[in-house]
Amino acid sequence: MSNESKVNHLLSYFDLITKECFLGYQYRKVRHQLYIGDDDVPTNLLKLYFSKPFEGRADLDYLKAAFIHKYIKNESALELVHNNVEKEGIKVMYDYMHTTEDEFSVYSILDYHKCLYSFSPFPENAGRIRNNDVYLPGTGTELTEWRYIFRELRELKIETEELFELGINLKNVLEPDDTYLNNLFDYIEKSVILKCKLIKVHPFIDGNGRTIRCLLNKLFETAGIPPVYIREKERTEYHRAMNQANCEGNYDEIIQFYHYKICDSIVELDINEQLKEELKYGKVKKIL
Repeated sequence: MSNESKVNHLLSYFDLITKECFLGYQYRKVRHQLYIGDDDVPTNLLKLYFSKPFEGRADLDYLKAAFIHKYIKNESALELVHNNVEKEGIKVMYDYMHTTEDEFSVYSILDYHKCLYSFSPFPENAGRIRNNDVYLPGTGTELTEWRYIFRELRELKIETEELFELGINLKNVLEPDDTYLNNLFDYIEKSVILKCKLIKVHPFIDGNGRTIRCLLNKLFETAGIPPVYIREKERTEYHRAMNQANCEGNYDEIIQFYHYKICDSIVELDINEQLKEELKYGKVKKIL
C-alpha cells in the first residue's frame, strides 16, 4: 500500500470513528441523557473532531449553506419573532456576514444590525446606537448607560481584532496538534466572553441578541468552527448561563453551553448532512 493510500485509509477510519462518536452523542442527547454531569463529553468530542486535518472536514461553505435555513427558523423561535420582515432580515444579515470575509471589527455589529432591520418600515433607524437607557427585566443585568456605549465599544475594539487575527491563524493550521487544540479552546472561550460583554453593552434598542450572536458566528467561522444556533427549548438554559456570566462574572456555564452547541452543529450541519448524502447513494441504511 502506498503512503498516499495509507493516509487515505487512516482518514477514512478516523472519519468513521468521529461519526460514530458524534452519533452516540446525538443518541444520548435526544433521550435526555446529557447535560447532567457530563462536562467532559463536549470537550472530548471537540478535541476528536478538530484533531482531524482540515482537508478531512466538511467544507465551511457547505456548512454555511446547511446552516442558514435552520438558523433563521431557530433564531426566530428563540427571540419570539413571528414577523416575516425580521426573518428576512436575519437572512440578509448572514448573507452579508458571509460575503465580508476580510472586513471585521467590533463595529461590524452596526452593519449587521442595519441588515437585520433592512426591511423594517423605518430602515434608516437600523444600525444606530441607542440614545436612551434600556433594561432587561427579570435578569438583574446592569446594562451600559447609553452615553458610554461608544467608549465601551472602543475598549473592545483591540480585543475583537486580536481574536479575528487569531481565528485566521487557527484556520490556516494544516496539521492540528496539542498546541492548536489548546489555542482553539482558548479562542472559543474568549469569543464567548466577548459576546457576553457586548450583550452587557447592549448597543441597540432592539435586536442586540441576534446581532451579537451573528458576530460570534463570524468569529467561529473565521477559525473554521461550525456556526451555531440555539433552539427554542434551550432558551431557559441559555438565559440562565448568560445571567450567571453578566451578573456574577462567572463564564463557566455559558462557555460549556457553547461547547455543546458546537457539538450540535457538527452533528446537524456536517455529520447528518453527510449521512443524508450516503443514504441517497445507498451507502448507509438509516440515520439515527
